[in-house]
Amino acid sequence: MKYTILKEKCYWTLMSLLTIILLNACSDITDRQKEYLDMGETIYVGKMDSVIVQGGKDRVVIKAKNTYLRTAVECVVKWTDIEGVAQEKIFNLKENQDGDYTLFTIAPLPEGDYDFELYTTDDVGNKSIVVEAAGASYGDIYVHTQSKLSIIDLFVNDEGGAELTLSQSKMAVKYKLTYKDKDGKAQNIESEEIKDKIVVPNWDNNDNSPFELTTFVLPKDKLGLDTLELPTLVQVAKQHVSYYPVDKSKILSAKYTATDNTGKGFGSGAPQAIFDNQSGGDAAWECWNDGSTLPAHMSFDLGKQTYLTAASIIGRNNYFGWDVVKFEIWGRESIDDGPGGPTGYEIQSRSDEEGFEAEAITRGWKRAGKGWFQYENPRKNPQTSSCELTDLDHSFKPRHILLRIMSCITPDGSTPSDKYFGEDGGYTGGGKYFNIGEMGLTATGITYTIE
Repeated sequence: MKYTILKEKCYWTLMSLLTIILLNACSDITDRQKEYLDMGETIYVGKMDSVIVQGGKDRVVIKAKNTYLRTAVECVVKWTDIEGVAQEKIFNLKENQDGDYTLFTIAPLPEGDYDFELYTTDDVGNKSIVVEAAGASYGDIYVHTQSKLSIIDLFVNDEGGAELTLSQSKMAVKYKLTYKDKDGKAQNIESEEIKDKIVVPNWDNNDNSPFELTTFVLPKDKLGLDTLELPTLVQVAKQHVSYYPVDKSKILSAKYTATDNTGKGFGSGAPQAIFDNQSGGDAAWECWNDGSTLPAHMSFDLGKQTYLTAASIIGRNNYFGWDVVKFEIWGRESIDDGPGGPTGYEIQSRSDEEGFEAEAITRGWKRAGKGWFQYENPRKNPQTSSCELTDLDHSFKPRHILLRIMSCITPDGSTPSDKYFGEDGGYTGGGKYFNIGEMGLTATGITYTIE
């Protein structure tokens, strides 16, 4: 009985304690709620959405989507630089909207990196939650860190154009190239397409010819808005002259006149035998003129435009005389205008006729140079000689040539004389032949380095 009474007392005591605890807890909750209820209802305004910061020259443009704006009428933009200095500006949303977006331009803004905070407000001062973004403006400091486009190689093609190879510049979006043409006038090439190579037509092709290259960059890493012009780079082309043998395998016998010498006298191999890399005692390996008069000419296609500077010759084995002494090379860069008409390439006059040269000039041919072979005493077997061309005309670069034989050595006796060795210029006129076992041509090439 006593145990039961004690048990009931403990129960009621425990229940009383729990009731007191619950009443105190409810009182605390009510007090906390009252604190906020006394402040009134909090209304949040729609925030700016999908915020990005686009950099520009001494400015930024903040672009945000108008997804949640609804009652918002203004946006406060706050920016803080890397030193912690903060500024802010209030923008009217309606005045800055552009379709589905709102654009906030902050300018001028010194070059640097910034943290941005944006929140909107309505007519009664309610605010949105804060949206954060980061971005940068750029300017002279950025310009000095960028690599410029530069010319790293130059090659002159057969048309006289300069093919320039460019370096790379990651942010380059445009270039401007200034150069001089063959008339010495400044010309410009501008392009927004950045390629590895630029072809410069009608380049002046002179030593120390200048190129001025200006690079324009757009900072893609800063979502750049404004293109920046880098300082102009001035480079010059330095000429280097080299000499090389003309590739005989590319030289083809042609017929550019109505009076070409066939070169088949005495059953010989004709003009193509001159550049076939064979010479010997057999007439089939040689070229003999098929008439008995000088001057006489033959036509050849060199395979490409070439500046000729020298020539060499091998005569016939075990034969006395008719080796070439004086010769001329006439040339044309192209025969695209065809053979006919008063100015077409096909010359009608014979090489020994007085009007040959005048007609050749009228038809677009130019004398590229003159040669004079002289031979050693005592005589070699076969005769050999070489010479540099004189009266060179490198104002043009011929591909199509006339080899015009002007004089020869004659077998006029067994006693060697000056005429026999070609020292006085040899013989010309009627009753004269020429014999060529093999010839070689030397060309000059101009290469360039960029400085």
